[in-house]
Amino acid sequence: MPTITKNTFFQYLKCPSWVKHASESPEVLNSLRVRLQQDGLLKENLRTIIADRKFFEVEADDLEEGEIQTINAMRAGVPSIFGGTLIFDRLVAQPDLLERVEGKSNFGDYYYIACDVKRTKHLKEEYKIQGCFYAEVLKFVQGIKPKQGYLMRPNGEITSYLLEEIEEKYYLTLDGIERILHGEDEPHFLTSECKQSPWFSKCREAAIFNDDLSRINRIWRSEVKDLMAAGYDTISELAAAHPDRLGVVVTGISRERLEFLRAQAQALASGRHQILGKIDLPFDENYLVVDIESDPLRDLDYLFGVLVVDGDKTEYHCFVASKPEEEERAWKECLEFLRRYAGWRIYHYGYSEIDTFKHLLERYGGEPEIFQDLSERSVDLLIRLRESVIFPVSFYSLKDLAHFIGFNWRHPEASGLNSVLWYEEFLSTGDQGLLEDIVKYNEDDVLATERLIKWAKKAAV
Repeated sequence: MPTITKNTFFQYLKCPSWVKHASESPEVLNSLRVRLQQDGLLKENLRTIIADRKFFEVEADDLEEGEIQTINAMRAGVPSIFGGTLIFDRLVAQPDLLERVEGKSNFGDYYYIACDVKRTKHLKEEYKIQGCFYAEVLKFVQGIKPKQGYLMRPNGEITSYLLEEIEEKYYLTLDGIERILHGEDEPHFLTSECKQSPWFSKCREAAIFNDDLSRINRIWRSEVKDLMAAGYDTISELAAAHPDRLGVVVTGISRERLEFLRAQAQALASGRHQILGKIDLPFDENYLVVDIESDPLRDLDYLFGVLVVDGDKTEYHCFVASKPEEEERAWKECLEFLRRYAGWRIYHYGYSEIDTFKHLLERYGGEPEIFQDLSERSVDLLIRLRESVIFPVSFYSLKDLAHFIGFNWRHPEASGLNSVLWYEEFLSTGDQGLLEDIVKYNEDDVLATERLIKWAKKAAV
């Protein structure tokens, strides 16, 4: 029976099929990829974050040796344990940090609580569930179960949460994992989270083959349940449904929402998009398109790409931090470039660019008026398209929509995740070819966004 780790919980919560495939064909895990997917940071960054603590670092080549070092440190009452390993039966817990607190345990007048360091601004449910997992293993190791879980952010700020509030979901998740590991199948539901799995293509193929309702963008599980209870089991059946009958036989979903779901099913069934109404885009001839490459493993923004669109002419510019300490220089050069085009619209796809503007102005200084100007000039293309167009795709990522209109990236493995891995490899090897691949990927991102802008303006006429 495979071991159960925090990664197993992460996999199950993203896509239960991931757990099944991983148990049948164990992955050769890329540690950087795992940390990146789970909002973790590099060990060298973690050491810097916890440098003010007196910590013992567990350094071992295998789980058993790691467990021995961790238990010995706990017996000795070490204040903080970094990179520890705790094992009970097939449960293997490896929190970033174990902290000693006052109380009673098998070790004496103290016990340990677990804490992970995450770059996320949000206390995600999956991290609370992983906190329950740590507490469960700690209960067997030290004889007392912590009542709270903890999350630390890169600035050292710690957030706590009550474990009892998430325990029911934790046990349901653990039960689901164990059923899969014992060979039971779990009904699949296609979501954007499945994209993180190495077996995403299998999930998508199965959903298409079965004409699965979960292919509808942002449909809820409860909505699929209501539709199937009324006899609409597939995309094709929903697409062909008469709207009047649909509103009568399906309970729990408003008529407006039902009509929207039916329209999405029709788009998927036909392979054609539907314009819902006017696409709210400014018709400026001159504008900028911005895309930022970030390395969450280092809490770093290392490449700022800007496409200058002047009528029919386009020109790409990028500002690169070829090492982490150059982030400020690259950002300020980009900011100065943006300010040279005063009054020009700044297009981006999704909210991350405007969030990054705010973050970097706070980190490196800047007048509030600068952020206000950037915000007022910014146009989130994703929001404008989502409000006005139904695309025959399951996901509205830049790549999904750009591929629909015929745009392709030059690198066959181009993705945001791979760009981070390429950057990390570049920092280790100095291979300029990797940096060139990242620049091409970023350029393709802004070109894809520009292609979508032109498509939307043409479709809006």
